[in-house]
Amino acid sequence: MEELRQATNNFDMDNTIGHGSHGTVYTGLIKDMPVVIKREWCSPQPRFLDEVSYIQHKNLVNLLGYCCDDENQSLVFEYMVNGSVRDYLESSDLTFKKRISIALDAAKGLLHLHNLDPPVQHKRFTASKVLLDANLNAKVSDGAMLGLLQASDIHLANPRGGSEETIDVYSFGLFLLELITCQNPGLLQSDYEVLQWISPRLFTNTFWDKNIPAETFTRPSFQAYLIITSECLEYPPINRPKMDVVVTELETIYLNVISENHEVSLGSELFNITIE
Repeated sequence: MEELRQATNNFDMDNTIGHGSHGTVYTGLIKDMPVVIKREWCSPQPRFLDEVSYIQHKNLVNLLGYCCDDENQSLVFEYMVNGSVRDYLESSDLTFKKRISIALDAAKGLLHLHNLDPPVQHKRFTASKVLLDANLNAKVSDGAMLGLLQASDIHLANPRGGSEETIDVYSFGLFLLELITCQNPGLLQSDYEVLQWISPRLFTNTFWDKNIPAETFTRPSFQAYLIITSECLEYPPINRPKMDVVVTELETIYLNVISENHEVSLGSELFNITIE
């Protein structure tokens, strides 16, 4: 705890970067390394030391250390210099290829959580929970603390319907929409609402993020992206794909983008797509 106090100037408010339902988030320096410290985010958990050690993956924000004493439980994470995808999109010119890469990284992070034994669902996944490092590699945040939160019997409202796993898949579909449009679609609670959100933007050429560079993408790649996005948002929830299917589809799209030798400008002909 003394090391964390020194890293944050005794948890000074100037080092605060956020507040959540389970505590306060600080930045700090430990041995000249920038870190993020999440402090007092839940009541003491007897399984703390067991839980923090096993949820590790290259597409989850890296857990560097922890502090556990009688009064506090803190987690220390790597500092993701480029912040969240939601914030980065507002001022970036990410190519379609890079956006697919980010989506694939995030999907692999969620898939790792779902493949744990027992499975772990994120439940809070949004574009603000996907963070970017200096090389714009994406990692899902809060992964190392989810087992603890779920073990403490926290119950979340589920306006999305379906099982816990389909909640993450649905949330990932919303993330895919935001990643390509730079618009937060909010909750879409039926196939009709999904269609009503997507269709007008397609037919008025306002669907894509205007920051996507001119060297754009081909219609087949965009269509495949739109299909997997729509499948993630499908109702009833039981029809949604599992995350391993989502990862496979995004891998295919990424490889196709790499292999494409020609370009189609962003225009109405690109969006002449039938949505069933």
